[in-house]
Amino acid sequence: MVSNDQPDPDYTEPLRVGREQRERAVLVHATGEVDPSTAPLLREQLTAAFEDAGTSRLPVVVDLSGVSFFASVGLSLLVEHHQQGQRQGTPLRVVAPARTMLRALRATTLNQLLDLYPTLTDALDA
Repeated sequence: MVSNDQPDPDYTEPLRVGREQRERAVLVHATGEVDPSTAPLLREQLTAAFEDAGTSRLPVVVDLSGVSFFASVGLSLLVEHHQQGQRQGTPLRVVAPARTMLRALRATTLNQLLDLYPTLTDALDA
């Protein structure tokens, strides 16, 4: 039994994803964990962001600074949408300040493929 004063050790933070159009970019911001059960939500918002950006030629910025866990399915989503962006002329910019996130991107050499930024401001100003 878990006390009301102690966090449940089996609890995982759900993924929350939002999308907004800004003057210089379509922004997708995510917080929580990206895993096989939550990845469809991120995919849905990224796909919609590319649709929004397609007519205006704005870049899509995905802010992962609030993500605490990023499974390989999330890496696949980034590659998929990077390729979509290349086909339609819409850059994908990834805000990935967490050391663990950068380690995963470097281990898979995705840091050489994706446009990575340490802060949201840097990604919006690029």
